[in-house]
Amino acid sequence: MSSVSSPSPARSRLLVWACGLLLVFAVIYLHHEVLLSGQVYHMDDAADGYYPSHVAILRAYHEGTLPTWERGAWCGWPLAADPYYGAFYPLTAIFAIFGAVRGLGFTVALHAMLAALGMMWLLRRRKLEVGPALFGAVAFGLSSFMVERVRHVIFVELMAFLPLILVGVEGWLQERRRRELVLAGACTGMALLCGALPLLPYVVLLMLAYVLPRLARAEQRRLALAGLAAAAGVGALLGAAQLLPTLAHLPYSPRALGSDYTFASSYAWPDRRYLATLIAPDVFGTEQRLKWFGVFNHWEMAGYYVGALAVTMAPLALLRGRKRPELWGLAAATGLAIGLAFGDAGPFHAWFFRHVPLYAALRCPTRALVIAVVALPILGAEGLAWLSERQVRRRALAGIVVAILIALAAVWMHRFLGRLPLGPSRLIPRRSRADAEVIAASALALEHLCVVLGAGGVLVALLEFGILPARAATLALALVALVDVVTIARGYVQPQPPDFAAGTERFAAVDWLLAQNPPGLGARFAPDARGPFRLHNLGMTYAPLEGASGYDSVSVWRYVNFLYVLNTGAPYPHRELRDDLAAGDIKNWSSPLVDLLNVRWAIATRPPAPRFVARFVPKPGARPHAVHEPIWDAQLGVYENRSVMPRAFVVYRASEPGSDDAQARALAHLDPRASVILDRAPLPAPIGDGRPLTPARLVSADRHHLVIYAEPTAPGVLVVSETDYPGWSATVDGKPAPLLRADYAFRGVALSAGPHRIEMRFVSRPARAGLALSLLGLFGLVALGTLRRRL
Repeated sequence: MSSVSSPSPARSRLLVWACGLLLVFAVIYLHHEVLLSGQVYHMDDAADGYYPSHVAILRAYHEGTLPTWERGAWCGWPLAADPYYGAFYPLTAIFAIFGAVRGLGFTVALHAMLAALGMMWLLRRRKLEVGPALFGAVAFGLSSFMVERVRHVIFVELMAFLPLILVGVEGWLQERRRRELVLAGACTGMALLCGALPLLPYVVLLMLAYVLPRLARAEQRRLALAGLAAAAGVGALLGAAQLLPTLAHLPYSPRALGSDYTFASSYAWPDRRYLATLIAPDVFGTEQRLKWFGVFNHWEMAGYYVGALAVTMAPLALLRGRKRPELWGLAAATGLAIGLAFGDAGPFHAWFFRHVPLYAALRCPTRALVIAVVALPILGAEGLAWLSERQVRRRALAGIVVAILIALAAVWMHRFLGRLPLGPSRLIPRRSRADAEVIAASALALEHLCVVLGAGGVLVALLEFGILPARAATLALALVALVDVVTIARGYVQPQPPDFAAGTERFAAVDWLLAQNPPGLGARFAPDARGPFRLHNLGMTYAPLEGASGYDSVSVWRYVNFLYVLNTGAPYPHRELRDDLAAGDIKNWSSPLVDLLNVRWAIATRPPAPRFVARFVPKPGARPHAVHEPIWDAQLGVYENRSVMPRAFVVYRASEPGSDDAQARALAHLDPRASVILDRAPLPAPIGDGRPLTPARLVSADRHHLVIYAEPTAPGVLVVSETDYPGWSATVDGKPAPLLRADYAFRGVALSAGPHRIEMRFVSRPARAGLALSLLGLFGLVALGTLRRRL
């Protein structure tokens, strides 16, 4: 019979510490190239958006100011309002310590450790033995989600705090101690500050699934609910530094339009076959080998693997559900997540789109599976605990026979599947090479699954038939799960040489532009849309470059729509988002609006329009500057716009079309040198004659402060091609002046004739209020910590 006797407390503590160290070392092994060898992670959105934004954030703090405005992209935009970059998240300090490139790997590794250790703490708090606790911690902290989302590091950061929040919830419901509320409140605040707000609807569902069944059976229910509400309130206050700027920005971002149903349904599982990715994530190929044959893309479709053993053990947890009703809640939430992952092909997506707040503004229904990434490890650990605590065991001889049969079946399946992709055999007659690769990829994934289930099945048989003690069997199963998830995750890490970031974007053309020292106060650059994508946010990475394009999904809507008019000749035609407008491309370089943007330089493979002349062309055979993108380096030149307009200038004719839509439509016919479109009538009114524009001089241009000298020859409107946004104010000769919205997206000031000194300043009141509320949240934590020890 299996032994269920408990060892001494000292031995148990030692074993728990050993398991904790095992988790830490597993994470270090998984990321050892970046942690120990100086390599870096730099791919996809991590390279195109997060890296330049973190550079810009760190530069702002180095300047002694908040990163509430950034001049390097989008003709200026409110960087800190975008939650994706965690401008106020305390652990963003890791990027300051290790650098904006290398810091990514350290950030991911640290949060993976926190996630694994937090899950183990939660499961131990739930009275599970060390084996099942380690099993669940492995499944969560080393899941493929924690690796695939290197490219969206905020998701990894959020996941690290969810088990810790549940530790506080669990402890409060069990013991009513003040420290549990402090822990839950502090971790809630950190989860909000990191900026993973797109996952917030799913996190709320997960928390409700866990907490409500517990509250239904809790003693002193009102007191329990009051404590949890206090912790949630304090957490929300702590997160206000990020929440307030983001919420204040939403009406001015493309997200304010909402999403068209079809657009909101994109990145969903297309059919039931994709359920297989929960137990065999590479069944449609792998990302690492660039052989993914599923619908685009791998990390959205298959990046939710917590281990085949955790998934197969999870249903057993419901056998403990009579005493632990939250397990039924987690199981129901997992089923809901799987249903949502199918998007329009599933049963829940349409209802959620119509009735659940925030859901309609999101894309990627598969992201609902983050619920399963948290719930399945808990359920799997509870299922393993139920199995190990069973008192009824069968004869040992029968167990040995069953274990041998399971092992033989696994070996046979492994060998059978291994033969499938070997050339044009009789198993795959008349199939193309591509079809053979599909079968090969699927076979490899299924071979791995057979090995894992075979090893797990043998151990379960040895446990069930009393041959292995419960603790030894559960620890062995946890080790099998560890090897499983680490093997899968190692296929997804993409370490690169230390110089990889610069080696993919510091082209000779970029170096030439930087050498202009500076490239011109009042002169911007823009990349050709047909060139390397990473040039969009180049100005945020390499000051003092300033870009007219950009890449971000929470940008300023009017500027995005301005670019749409520039490119197509008409405003965005839909009332809701039907397209991904995150990339601010310039495609119609012949438009006079390009001149209005103050784009003097174009980085392109050829002149983008007739008025652009070559100023730098790479020499044939020259050694590439961007050593990891040598193909682009040999093609990209710098072309100067001979008709570029000044950054600031005065025009003497204005029109006020009325609504935003009317202003956007008028843009298509605007001659920016002769007239300006305003949101309201200026005072003094411009003279209205046909005299040419008067250039203004940009005296200084700091992050939050512009100084301009203008000397109009008659009453006119100063137009500054800097993005208009709430928080900017203006003075003329030291006196406050109304700030107008000029040419739909920019700033303007009405001026009388004569010399004037104009100053524009930016103050983000939502950021200031949010920081004040976060400070109040810290006092709230202290208040929670000074309550009586037991309530």
